[in-house]
Amino acid sequence: MLKSINFFKSSFITSKWIYFFLFFLILLLINIRQKKITNYDCEICADKAGYYMYLPAFFYLGFKAANYPEGFDEKHGSGFKTDRINDKIITKYTCGLAILLAPFYGLGFSISKVFSLKVDPYSSYYLFFINIGAAFYAVLGLFYLRKWLNFYVNATNSLLAILVIFFGTNLYYYTLDESLMTHMYSFFLLSLGLYSFKSYCNRQNFKYYLMFAIAMSFAIAIRPINALFGLIIILFDVKRFKDLINKLVLILTPKNLFFGILIFTLIILPQALYWKFAFGKYIIWSYQGEGFSYWNNPQFLTVWFSPFSGLFIYTPIILLALIFSIVMIMKRIPNGILIFGTFVVLSYMCAAWADPFYGCSFGKRPMVEYLPVIMMPTAYMFENFKEYTKSTKYIIIASAILLIYYNLALFEAFNTCFPGHYWEWNKFLELFKDAILFIK
Repeated sequence: MLKSINFFKSSFITSKWIYFFLFFLILLLINIRQKKITNYDCEICADKAGYYMYLPAFFYLGFKAANYPEGFDEKHGSGFKTDRINDKIITKYTCGLAILLAPFYGLGFSISKVFSLKVDPYSSYYLFFINIGAAFYAVLGLFYLRKWLNFYVNATNSLLAILVIFFGTNLYYYTLDESLMTHMYSFFLLSLGLYSFKSYCNRQNFKYYLMFAIAMSFAIAIRPINALFGLIIILFDVKRFKDLINKLVLILTPKNLFFGILIFTLIILPQALYWKFAFGKYIIWSYQGEGFSYWNNPQFLTVWFSPFSGLFIYTPIILLALIFSIVMIMKRIPNGILIFGTFVVLSYMCAAWADPFYGCSFGKRPMVEYLPVIMMPTAYMFENFKEYTKSTKYIIIASAILLIYYNLALFEAFNTCFPGHYWEWNKFLELFKDAILFIK
């Protein structure tokens, strides 16, 4: 009997069916959630409209302003603008996300053509296919994150870690509520990059290098600042300078450079062509007037503790991960310093940005894509569970359960944007009460 139970447990933990279950669960939750929240009566608005714009333009409406009705850009929160004078649709956002979602949008487009459906490209019809894509990439991100974690911990602990990361952080919010923002997709690409690069270093199989090159190219195509992924990935497992040199020698071969540049060029080419059409140059900085304005006066308190979008206020489970990253440093477990240092650097980048509040956010959204690294210590936490005292075990289990509950409850009460000013604590306490007591 015991052998049967252990076999079932082992089969469940290693089964690929877990990911099919997660896919359908996430897809269901996305569609349920979108029927509940208001999103100011505009699901595809503001930043999301800017990222999404490429799909309707390519498949249906074109890039000429004359093809869009008057006031169309304002109706969708001005995520793009219709330049009537030059007859162009202009967006500052890049097209990497649209390319990733193109197969799913294209499926909806093909079905509408086959069955002669007259469907608005900004309607809930197309949003359903986008939701399929969101669920697909979310699960793929968790899949590759777990495969990467399996290099460091056993299968049970890697499974526990990815479940904690998904249900206990704002990755949950940016998958279900904001499936047209880039953060969850960048999370997927960092997970893929970490796994493929580690696999390439271990096995020197060229297919893993190609996977790494594709992941990095799409990450940069989605957000140019994601070039930081490459530095973090390469520095993982580096214990001394010689390790770094060996990695660079391994990847910077003529063959790798040729295919890496080729892949990057092919993926970035649509963006370059659009920039040439819209702005007259193949390479531009489209975020004019935005940058690290607070570089010499970083707003750390805002980033970490503001009731509007503070990291630790909305995603306190990161504190648990940071505590265990310090434990890793004290025990001289590899990568502890890199993980904690990554958190410090990201905090500074957020604190130095022109808008450290980042508009309507559930927590600090630029941190979402870096959760594979920041939350890695939770896998070590589970891996070393047997070493803890009984009281420490109880504290860890209770903390993890309470923090996951807190994240899910706050998510349920949250609706698009914090209903107060940047430091209006009484409004957050109302939101907290609604969340914890299930008033909404």
